[in-house]
Amino acid sequence: MFSRLLFLSLLCEVLYAGLLYAQVKLRVIDAETRLPLSGTEVRSTQQKTFADNYGNVSLSLRKGDTVQVLRKGYDTLFWIAPASVGNFTIPLSASYRLLSELLITGLEANAPALQVPAAIAVLSKQDLQRDNNTIVAPALNRIPGVFMHNGTLNTNRLTIRGIGSRSSFSTNKIRAYFNEIPLTTGDGETTIEDIDLSTIERIEVIKGPSSSIYGAGLGGTLLLSAARADFKKSEIGSEYMAGSFGLQRVLNYLQSGNENTNLRFVHSYQEMEGFRENSAYFRRLTMLHGQFYASEKTDISLLANHINVKAYIPSSIDEATFRTNPRAAAANWMQLRGYEAYQKVLAGTSVNHRFTNHWELAGSIFLHQRINDEPRPFNFLREIAQASGARSKLQYHFTHAERWQLKALIGTEFYGEFYKWHTYRNNSGRQGAMLSDNEERRRYLNLFLHAEATWRKRTTFIAGINLNQTVYEYIDLFRANGRDLSGSRHFGAVFSPRFAINYIFANQQAFFINISHGFSPPTLAETLTPAGQINPQIRPETGMNYEIGFRGNWRNLQYDISTYAMDIRNLLVARRTSEDAFVGVNAGRTLHTGLEVGLQHTLLTKHRRRPVLQTFASYTYAPYRFVEFTDLDKDYSGNPLTGVPRHTFAGGLDWQTENGLYASVNLQAVSSMSMRDDNALRSGAYQTVNCRVGYRCTFLKHLSIHLYGGVSNLTNEHYAGMILVNAIGNPPRYYYPAAPRNFFGGMAFGWKW
Repeated sequence: MFSRLLFLSLLCEVLYAGLLYAQVKLRVIDAETRLPLSGTEVRSTQQKTFADNYGNVSLSLRKGDTVQVLRKGYDTLFWIAPASVGNFTIPLSASYRLLSELLITGLEANAPALQVPAAIAVLSKQDLQRDNNTIVAPALNRIPGVFMHNGTLNTNRLTIRGIGSRSSFSTNKIRAYFNEIPLTTGDGETTIEDIDLSTIERIEVIKGPSSSIYGAGLGGTLLLSAARADFKKSEIGSEYMAGSFGLQRVLNYLQSGNENTNLRFVHSYQEMEGFRENSAYFRRLTMLHGQFYASEKTDISLLANHINVKAYIPSSIDEATFRTNPRAAAANWMQLRGYEAYQKVLAGTSVNHRFTNHWELAGSIFLHQRINDEPRPFNFLREIAQASGARSKLQYHFTHAERWQLKALIGTEFYGEFYKWHTYRNNSGRQGAMLSDNEERRRYLNLFLHAEATWRKRTTFIAGINLNQTVYEYIDLFRANGRDLSGSRHFGAVFSPRFAINYIFANQQAFFINISHGFSPPTLAETLTPAGQINPQIRPETGMNYEIGFRGNWRNLQYDISTYAMDIRNLLVARRTSEDAFVGVNAGRTLHTGLEVGLQHTLLTKHRRRPVLQTFASYTYAPYRFVEFTDLDKDYSGNPLTGVPRHTFAGGLDWQTENGLYASVNLQAVSSMSMRDDNALRSGAYQTVNCRVGYRCTFLKHLSIHLYGGVSNLTNEHYAGMILVNAIGNPPRYYYPAAPRNFFGGMAFGWKW
């Protein structure tokens, strides 16, 4: 009788416990990148387990049980089990960024930086907010191997390892993506200065050719990630900033994040009179970004961005004016009050679905539109560009006994653009008689294969290849004097392979070897002869990159060192024939050999090893030169590459306290650079200092306040922020003066719940 009662009692307890306990699935991800954190330790009162390759963990929990989620380099998170059964996402925030924990998404790595065999730098939100938040150039210039000329807020030129230095007024031969949506136009031009820094969570910069994944980007690729709402938080906020030269910036946002949805809406307005004549700037931006987890295996994201800009153009000035009156605009642009006024729409959506633990499919579609009016001294330009495309990739992932990991993917990217432009006589800023009527259709297709094998998480082998097809079609609708200049240019298939190996030794140290091919087709303007006809002889610019790198953590020091040699053939030269006319020629070969060093040292830490006092430094040695270069019977072989400084250095100090005070000071030093192919004229070397201080605090658990202020060009250095290589005219106008010492300050308020 007693045994029966004991059995019934035990049976009731088991049944009762079964009713109390529920099976809960957790997915542990990085709060910044949204990548899964495999191997993360998860503890409950009864269990201890580790996340699988997709960050997934299954636990039997009761309502109110506390789960502890631990990972080196991240804040420990305590999660309270709810009453319901289901799938829950656990985002971990980084407490400090070791290279062993800094996740890289580019080149399909999705792995810690120590495991990635490529020269990749990451700019976090903190890195982007060391300055006045109006332009990304200062942050990019702190990356070794990267140099961004900054003429005005709308005139910039980004170079990576010297590639793109010969572009006249914009960035070329470098690709950029915003949440997998291309920012690069069909003829290879990239504009990132239009994107408000408040909308960016982080930027990954891939230095050197990355064609095996991203196509025609000989210099490298920038991957911008949109900022997101905090997990399980909603917030409404506003920010106002003012500064020298009439700077005003207003930002309003509304954001919300929960288990299955993350939404952020941003509206910003920025204006500035500018320190130079005819340099006023007005920009209005509206952006909506969302991410939705439709199920445990499917997530969907969308992005919609509208930008409206009116920017007056001071243009470049000659040397005498640069030295005596740098505030002056070029006389012809000032007389006309020339400007560009454009609207841009950028939109896209992507879907990621995991069929099984081994197979995953991701796809995205996107569209662009740009409309621009530009009254110029030589004509009135009107442009309309419409583009659309898609990108997809099918990935296979396999792990064997925690020893071998294999990842293979096949992908495609298609981009098509319709570009229509007219030029008219400029009648005192008004549209006059038509001078030309043109259309272009630009199409390219990338097919890429990528395979990656990792042995015991120490040795990684990578092989990849890209096949590119590029087609331009030009239609002349004006046909002056009965001549039809229409034509097409179909470049042959370009194969771009990549091979790389990475080995981690001594726990936190690694070295890599990377061999990659890159290419950049000429723009359609470069394919035209002086008579305006298609030149069938012009060829894409190609290059092979050979690179060895070392990176790691030693005590409180993080280092990242790369040395490389890049051989560029069929060098594309834009020979300037008039103020608005260029002719492209393949003029020779350049050799880009260099050394890049990045250091970060933590001097003082606080609770959970968060840095309190941290210093950083970067150095670039870039003795790039023309190996073979003949243009118009002039031989420039052996001369230094124009538009690139041989030495650049950036360094600084960051300080932050537990009570919300912070400060940052940084220095940039740039050596002189050649401004002409014959090396007869060089720009002056310069050094600038920027600093910023601020205070963050929270009241009543809901109200956040942020006050800040700073100084740019603290030492009032007189220098050229951008130079125009091989300028023509009498006298030639090489210089875009940089702003003198200027101040900024602002305040931000947010209400969280």
